[in-house]
Amino acid sequence: MSAVSEIMSKGVVAIDLGAGTSALDIASAMVKGKTGAVIVLRDGRPAGIITERDLLKKVVAKNVKPNQARAEDIMSSPLVTVKAYDSVDTAAGLMTKNRIKRLPVLEDDGSLAGMLSATDIAKRLAKILADDQSRYRSLNAAAEL
Repeated sequence: MSAVSEIMSKGVVAIDLGAGTSALDIASAMVKGKTGAVIVLRDGRPAGIITERDLLKKVVAKNVKPNQARAEDIMSSPLVTVKAYDSVDTAAGLMTKNRIKRLPVLEDDGSLAGMLSATDIAKRLAKILADDQSRYRSLNAAAEL
């Protein structure tokens, strides 16, 4: 199968972790970026991830005011990551093992390259299946001649 870099999303929303970064800041970044997850950076390096589910479970369900919940208290850390050159099979295995739907993709130097989601993998598999079906139809048509 393909390398992660071939199917990952490159438009990742990331926020530098500051002393005053709140759940409200994270939620606003999600809305603005039209995404369900934000990578939290510490000193320019990926340090954690906050998903919509994290906001629901750690802020809303606990009746915490979003402007008072600190981002570093609700982020999932340490990050489970994958390298851009890793195979999609490797990434899917990590997602399954860790029961997660998104993987930050890193370059060799540790910088953020993108994000791989279960949806990205599903789209790739759907394309493979459609291509296989098309090939099968062509072979079937040729065999009938």
